[in-house]
Amino acid sequence: MPLTQAHFQSWLDRYGETWRKKDAAGFANLFAESGLYYWTPFHEPKKGREGIAAAFSKAVANEADIDFGARILYVEAQLGAAHWSAAFTRPDTGKRAHYDGVLVVQFDTDGLAISQRQWWHSDE
Repeated sequence: MPLTQAHFQSWLDRYGETWRKKDAAGFANLFAESGLYYWTPFHEPKKGREGIAAAFSKAVANEADIDFGARILYVEAQLGAAHWSAAFTRPDTGKRAHYDGVLVVQFDTDGLAISQRQWWHSDE
């Protein structure tokens, strides 16, 4: 199926919802079984649902009161890009962290992410 703005927005909404809920399985299920998740352009990707879920669980372990939002920049063929922002509290310090970034997702014909690359900056 061709990627539509509606599908990409739905995917972004689920991405944010699973992050807020710290739902590792739900987050990983946004990706194809052999999906790749590049958290930064300089690190090896998290590979497959199991690897993505494990990395996600570790990342959100020290996050509370999570907020996430995204705005679609474009949808073309099977590729979608969005500007995103997130904020959360670090329970161990009580400090609020803010993140701002861009992500680009390539989808398969079933509407699952086969590759996600993101670039971000934080105030931490």
